Parts: sequence; C-alpha cells; structure tokens
Amino acid sequence: MVVVTLTLPKIVSLAMKRKANGKARNPNGHCAFSSQRSFFTPKSFPQLKTFPCAKPTSPFFFPSPFPSFLILRQHRSKGQTPIAASLKENVGRFKKTLSDFTSLNCWVVRDYYRLVDSVNALEPEIQRLSDEQLTAKTSEFKKRLNQGENVSDIQAEAFAVVREAAKRKLGMRHFDVQIKSMYNGIIGGAVLHDGSIAEMKTGEGKTLVSTLAAYLNALTGDGVHVVTVNDYLARRDAEWMGRVHSFLGLSVGLIQKGMTAEERRTNYQCDITYTNNSELGFDYLRDNLAGNSDQLVMRWPKPFHFAIVDEVDSVLIDEGRNPLLISGEASKDDARYPVAAKVAELLMRGLHYNIELKDNSVELTEEGIALAELALETNDLWDENDPWARFVMNALKAKEFYRRDVQYIVRNGKALIINELTGRVEEKRRWSEGIHQAVEAKEGLKIQADSVVVAQITYQSLFKLYPKLSGMTGTAKTEEKEFLKMFQMPVIEVPTNLPNIRKDLPIQAFATARGKWEYVSQEVEYMFRQGRPVLVGTTSVENSEYLSDLLKERNIPHSVLNARPKYAAREAEIIAQAGRKYALTISTNMAGRGTDIILGGNPKMLAREIIEDSLLSFLTGEASSVEVSDMAISRKVFSKVKVGPSSMALLAKAALMAKFVGKSEGKNWTYEEAKSIISESVEMSQSMDLKKLQKLIDDGQSEMYPLGPSIAITYLSVLKDCEVHCTKEGSEVKRLGGLHVIGTSLHESRRIDNQLRGRAGRQGDPGSTRFMVR
Repeated sequence: MVVVTLTLPKIVSLAMKRKANGKARNPNGHCAFSSQRSFFTPKSFPQLKTFPCAKPTSPFFFPSPFPSFLILRQHRSKGQTPIAASLKENVGRFKKTLSDFTSLNCWVVRDYYRLVDSVNALEPEIQRLSDEQLTAKTSEFKKRLNQGENVSDIQAEAFAVVREAAKRKLGMRHFDVQIKSMYNGIIGGAVLHDGSIAEMKTGEGKTLVSTLAAYLNALTGDGVHVVTVNDYLARRDAEWMGRVHSFLGLSVGLIQKGMTAEERRTNYQCDITYTNNSELGFDYLRDNLAGNSDQLVMRWPKPFHFAIVDEVDSVLIDEGRNPLLISGEASKDDARYPVAAKVAELLMRGLHYNIELKDNSVELTEEGIALAELALETNDLWDENDPWARFVMNALKAKEFYRRDVQYIVRNGKALIINELTGRVEEKRRWSEGIHQAVEAKEGLKIQADSVVVAQITYQSLFKLYPKLSGMTGTAKTEEKEFLKMFQMPVIEVPTNLPNIRKDLPIQAFATARGKWEYVSQEVEYMFRQGRPVLVGTTSVENSEYLSDLLKERNIPHSVLNARPKYAAREAEIIAQAGRKYALTISTNMAGRGTDIILGGNPKMLAREIIEDSLLSFLTGEASSVEVSDMAISRKVFSKVKVGPSSMALLAKAALMAKFVGKSEGKNWTYEEAKSIISESVEMSQSMDLKKLQKLIDDGQSEMYPLGPSIAITYLSVLKDCEVHCTKEGSEVKRLGGLHVIGTSLHESRRIDNQLRGRAGRQGDPGSTRFMVR
C-alpha cells in the first residue's frame, strides 16, 4: 500500500494523458488484461550461494563447481529435506512473480505495448518507402502539426519512421522494448516522450532509444537538447545518432568546450542539439550576464523546450546540488595562503589542533593558537585588521582532508578536482571559501586569487526550467522518490531484451586494507589464468595505482583508467576493449561510463586502431603525446586480428596514397590532425554506402586526391575482419563465464554499486560480480 500511495498520482496522470491523446482504453480507465502477448521478461533462477572450494593455488573462496551437492549438504545441515527446500524456493519465486505482476510499473509497461503494436503494424508500409519518401515524412509531420494535430497523434508513425531510418543509416533496429525506451525497443522512446525516466540496463541501447523521443519532439521546431555527462559522449552521440536525424531532414548541433559564441549560437538554433550538462549550465549563466541581445547564444526568449538527460541519476542526483559558478573580481589576500601553509606544517594533530571527520572541521587548541600567533608574529589570529584565522584553518583542512590523487590531481601547475563519483577531472570547478587556494599553497602552486561569485545555479534548478524533461539511466529506481518529489518524473523500468543471467557473488569483508588488496590481486590473477576479462572498480587514483603495482609484481599485464592525463585520453578505447580475453582493467568506479563493454571486444574500435597503426606514420612524423605504456603491454596478451588479403591490399594502397599526398602537396600534419583525418574518413564510411565511396575514388572528386574515401573503404573492409574476430572471441569469453567485475568498496548509495555491477551481464551475456571491502 505504501508504494501505491507514493506513485499512484503520477501513474494516474500518465494514464489520463494517454487517454486524452486518443489511446484506446477500457471504460473504467484501467489497462485491459490480455493473454495474447506476455510482457514478462523471463526470470533467471535465484543465484546460488557461494561456498568455499579449495584451490591449491588460491587461499580464498570461489564459486564451487559442485553447487548441487553443496546445496543438498547445506539443506541437510539445516535439518531440511531437499523436497521442503525446493518447495520453499518455488514459493519464494512465485511471490516474486506475483509482486512483479501487481506492481504499477508492470501495468504501465503493459499499456505501452499498445503503442508497440501500432508501430509494428506500420513497419511494412514504411519499409516500402524510398529514401526520398522516408525523408519527406518529416515535412509531412510538420505540416500536420501546423494543421492542428499534436505530437501524440503522429507518435506511432514517427517512431516507425525513425526505426526504419536507423536501420538504413546505422544498421540498427529498435527492439520493441526500445521503441518504448529505444534500444530495448519502442517502449523507451515512449517513456521519454511522456516526460519520465527510462531505466534501462547496460547494453540495452539507451543512446539509440533517445532518437525516437528527440525526433518526435523536434518536429515542433522549438529545439530539443540531448544532454550527456561529458564532451566525448556528446560528440559521439551527435556523430552517431545525428546521422539518423540528418537523414530525416532535421538539423543537428553540437556544443563542445572551446567553441566561440557564434558557433554556440548556430548550434543552439538546430532542431536537436547535443551537449553536456556543464556547457549547458554555463551558457545559460553567461546569457543571463549578457549586456545586449547580440551576446546571447541560446534560443531566447524560450531557451528551454524539451531535454533528454543521459545518466540522469548522475546529473540530477549525484551532482544535482553542486553549483555552477561564474566568478568576478578577485581579492588581494593571495600572499597569505603560502604563509598559512607553512604554519600548518608546524602544527601537530592532537596537540595543536583536533579534527572532526564527520563534517571536515578543524579546531585549534590553546597550544595551537599560541604557536600560530608566535609564527605569524601577531597578537590575535582573529584581529579584524590583520585576520589570519581563516587562512590557518583552511591550510589545516587542506592538510588533513584534501589528498592528492584522491580529491584532486596536479596537472600543468594547477590543482584540478577529481569527481569522486565519476573519477574524471573537472577543470572548470573550484572549491569555494578559500579551500582551493589553500590546496594550491600546500602543493606549492601559483595561487589563483579569491573571486566573487556573480552568477550561480545548480543542475537541479537548471533542469527545472524545462517545461518537459525526461531522462535515461541504468540505475534510477532506488531514487524514484526523489525524482518524483523534485521533478514529478516517475521511473519506468523497461524490460530487457534478454534475461539477466549475471551472478552477483557474496560480499567479502576483510580486517585490514592490506589483506583486502592482496585478495583482490589474487582473485584477479585466478581469473586471468582462466582467460576471463576482469574489471576492477576503485574509488581513487591512489588505490588504482596501488593495485596496479601489486599486479606488476605478479607480472600480470593490465590497463589502468583514472584521472591522470595519460590514461584519461584513451578512456573510451580502454573500456571498449575491456571485454576481450585476458583483458584486465583497473578503473575508477565510473570512469568510461557511456561506453559498453562488449565480450570479445568492440570491432569498431579495433578496426580504427588497426587503421591508425597502419597509416599514422605515413600521415605525420610526430609521435603521440599520450603515454600508453600500460596499454601497449596489455595488448601483448590479446589475440591478433587476422586481417584478410583484401584488407591488407587496401591498407597498403591507403598507406601509399597517404605517403604520396604528404610529399606531393607538402603536407606536414600534426599527430592530432592526422588522427582527425582518419576520424573523418571513418565517419564518411558510416554516412555513405560502398558504391558512393568507390565513385568518389574513381572520379577523384575529393580533397587530397581520394585519400579520405580510400581510408573509408579500407576501414569497412578491416571492420568485417574485426567483427568475425570479435564474435569468435566473444563466444570463447562467454564459455569461460563472461566479464568478472570486482568492486573494492561499497558506496553509501546502493545505486552507485549497481552501476559498477551493471558492467557485467549486458544483453543477456554471462558475467559475475564480487565486492571486497574492509
């Protein structure tokens, strides 16, 4: 009854909205029960309890290879007969099924299947349309909207059009579940369009799902914002999913760090704009500080219409209350921070000051005050004319609570904050009230002066400005009460396309940190000897590098992904290959989020690596500025891709052409420019078919001779070889048990732990997880 009381108002509101939109309903307003189609996702059997299994080379517990015998022994030891135990399990399973059946989420999802049936019924008709006729559908929809129809009237047909466009341009078809949530089928898209949060498990296609709701709402011409958590994901989605929207005649914009005001203005005027939450927030603040209308970049007077927030729990809950700040004039107290830092070094905890870990506070003792005043040659730390207390207290806080490589990282002479949830560096963020300056003084860096806040807003306040807001994530149900309270957005769990068979093993607790890390390294080694890929989640740069040192002592090749530049620069690449056989990846808990871990490896990333390895040396004389020693060592254990004769010939041809273009035209590309040429060629291969690319080569109608089209054709050929290789290797990894995820600490929010667990077992793949804590 408690659950019904909490969520019923919003569910009823959704039901009434769908009724008003002309959906067929029963007279009493409830969903009709139908036996024609089952909406239940097959349930996996309860996870078996893990028992000790002696291994001659391992001093710790692993899943037993004889679960049936051990379960029988366990039941007998408890005085239960096998029949009674089996009956008890069946009753528990029945209760779980009954609970799912009676949940409001179940009935809401069931109602969405009406839309799925409508979309599926239109599919044969849409498939018969030519490319030109399919593109013309956008103009038809806009005309119908101008004639008085609303978006709900054209929803089914618009979803069918997007599904067909995605199939033609991306080779991807929305599952039925995504059309409601978009990569699980059609359900996700409908959930997003209704202004709700679609909870979709890892690998179920949230990115593809967003195109349904984005396209439908962009038809009004008021603009749609698709918001991600970083620049990389915004660019990836704009380039990848933007091909669908562009094919259908909509304009696609992208907001990135470093863009000029004119570039931002142009991109915000597009039908669909991809950006990250930080850039969006700062653009809004800057517009509010603008002196005249020529300085505005957003769509004023109505800059906000509809937004789809990817990883909505991270943006609106984890970082929701963090303020975005624009600062003004500086103060003149810079010289006091280094002096206070020296004084803090003299003071001893327990004698001169005491700390309170609960609220990160510091209190000076009488001895500490006397020593500080003596060192600073002042009679009163709190003297209004010569105030030192604030600087000393901040210096002590920086000394005790702000640790290098945990809370921050030093890069290029600056102290940059590490987001404790994502593990990523936040270059634009600074601690307030003098804390950041105290940290800079502690590290001996140049002090960036105190500033006055002239504009600020939190993410929660920012996104409340949208008349219509939706989001998607893999872990939101645990925070549904807060989403309902703050944004009136219910969380709808979208069924998975395949059942989840991941095994979540029991948590192991250790008395000491040293013992924990030894056991972690031993379990990693055990899995490595089997060939299973392993992902280890840590909470800080310090911990990830400590574990890396332990694995180096055992001569186990691995990759590290944390906030350090040499790792962060290859974040997507490292995570994309974390599902390969023998792959070992140590990552801060959330680093690389947004990139799927595919068992056997990501063939697109692998094909791009082969192209870059073969051509970069011919395009540029520069070496990469990114340190990749760990990645290079890790690659040595991976099986090599067998590149076919046709691909080898194309690679050789592209290499000769690159060398010829460089010499004949006197081109001297930098390393980044050369990589950009390859990236543009790969993008070309995704937007043009083989015939058009070959025609460009034959006609020579491209810059730099036909180098771009040649690289594009070569990429497509190598990609086929990589797909064969990854499929074969993926099957081997599945037989071994799939990806094994190890968590090295438990977060106070269960949702954060679930995000790490969700890395394993994507799209019905096998996998396992275990948390080891102190």
